[in-house]
Amino acid sequence: MNPANPQEDNNPGVVASLVEKIEAKESGHPTTNPRFKVSTTGKRSAPRQTTSLYDANGFRIKRQQMDAKETTPSEQVGQAIKGVSNEITIADEVAQGAKYVIDGNLRRVPPYYFTYLTFCKERWRDRNIFELFTSEFRDRDAAYYKQAIERGQVTVNKKVANLDTIIRNGDQISHRTHKHEPPVTSSDIRIVFEDDELCVIDKPSGMPVHPTGRYRFNSVVQILKHEQNKNVHPCNRLDRLTSGLMFLAKSGKGADKMGALLRDREVKKEYVARVKGEFPLGDIVCEEPLLTVAPKVALNRVKPTGKPAKTAFKRISYDGETSIVRCRPFTGRTHQIRVHLQYLGHPIANDPVYSNEWVWGPELGKNGAGDDEAIAERLGHIGRSRPAGTWINPVIEESDFKGEMLTGAKCEVCETDLFSDPSSNDLDLWLHALTYSANDKSWSYATPFPEWALEPNRRYMELALEEAKKCEGTETAFSVGALLVKDGEILSTGYSRELPGNTHAEQCALEKYYEKTGTREVPEGTVIYTTMEPCSERLSGNLPCTDRILDTNIQTVFVGVLEPDTFVANNVGKKKLTDAGVHYIHIPGYEEACLAAATKKP
Repeated sequence: MNPANPQEDNNPGVVASLVEKIEAKESGHPTTNPRFKVSTTGKRSAPRQTTSLYDANGFRIKRQQMDAKETTPSEQVGQAIKGVSNEITIADEVAQGAKYVIDGNLRRVPPYYFTYLTFCKERWRDRNIFELFTSEFRDRDAAYYKQAIERGQVTVNKKVANLDTIIRNGDQISHRTHKHEPPVTSSDIRIVFEDDELCVIDKPSGMPVHPTGRYRFNSVVQILKHEQNKNVHPCNRLDRLTSGLMFLAKSGKGADKMGALLRDREVKKEYVARVKGEFPLGDIVCEEPLLTVAPKVALNRVKPTGKPAKTAFKRISYDGETSIVRCRPFTGRTHQIRVHLQYLGHPIANDPVYSNEWVWGPELGKNGAGDDEAIAERLGHIGRSRPAGTWINPVIEESDFKGEMLTGAKCEVCETDLFSDPSSNDLDLWLHALTYSANDKSWSYATPFPEWALEPNRRYMELALEEAKKCEGTETAFSVGALLVKDGEILSTGYSRELPGNTHAEQCALEKYYEKTGTREVPEGTVIYTTMEPCSERLSGNLPCTDRILDTNIQTVFVGVLEPDTFVANNVGKKKLTDAGVHYIHIPGYEEACLAAATKKP
């Protein structure tokens, strides 16, 4: 399979290879083996041998899910609720709230009532419930939680809690609230591949994967459930702001198979990021340990006491302001790529958490700079009294105060504080999960390069196209244009047959640079743009352009279109380059123009 071509990878053979890969590792719990076989309506069949509960697709059912199907809101809070039928369960009431409104680039969910159920986490044990709510959750202020507890909206083991209630191990905590979900992007969740066990998607930025915090229906799994009738469970996780490849299991068996591969690190993951400044050349590896230092604001930092983490980076291009960087995480810590890039001094340029100068100061956390408590305190203001800012789009004056923050207004129903709509600083992050592939190369999935990674390079492709148009047409060869660029500066240009003989565009650009500088090498960090895939074979016997590029230290090739089989069948320039570790990146949108220039008549 071809990791650069998702259309080529979308076939059932991928799943077959997954089956073969983990067959020997399965200790297995077949979906026919649970103690109760539970359907989506909650009805149980005859008892089985184990104590776990599974639904019809083989997914384990959490205790709070069963409670939600069997308990009404009134029973949970221990009192009648005005306007709520005693015949409707918590799960039924939640399902009624799944309504979406598409408003331009935003997806909205109208406010609805929700009864939150959870069990005591280890770090919650023996803590006061009011202190717990105010320290662990930031979507409401302390005054709201105090009022909710005093009004009887919070229960522990179905008994109304008070401000002095202590949470113990095993306690079930319930909070009935009028829920206001923030808008998320209205961009589509693109299906990359799907069969009976697996759904592979290209997740948009600005959308959480599963219900968490202020988000429930505005999450990937809920949108797919309510809009496409897909009951899926995440095999891997992406941050809300991170876009790209995700594996969603459609069955318990599918979840086990992919989960085993991911846990055993038999999957190669590659991301692409756009970062501040000139990222260094070469293979850069960061192995600094990571620690969550402030869970309430999701702040993670490099700390000696943190968990081991390893990420490898390699620069693709630099435009004079930002660098496009390929990232390969070997571990899966929270915010790993984002924190490692920040530590190296090159945070993601539009990261509202790790490249916000108001939060971090001018060093932006390089080499671990900054006091944890002060940083966490300032992060607590973001999205409340101050909008998110980033290095590429800073918030400097009050006139820049755009995006999600408290408006000063309150909901007429529940008196909760209301927020303004999010801006691009709240919804976008220049970090994308690009490819996932088996270490043994038996399968691969890929997404296209995101537009923010292509945008700095488009002007050079357009200049290469102008070079192609300078060619005189011929019946026996294509007309191609090429540019050599380093750090945003054009070093040389070339077009087909510009130099004497049957010369190609890449050849002309290189030879003109060699002639100008008196050397047979281009500087490290040079990128080549060509309107057509570099040739891998020359019928004239001349050295193919692919080999010319491999003879230099060029590590990135941007192309406008693949070469047709008109003159040489099955050009394998792309494969030769990628096999040699060269970044080969197609910039879409120029195919028609590139082919028109290539095939113009004399």
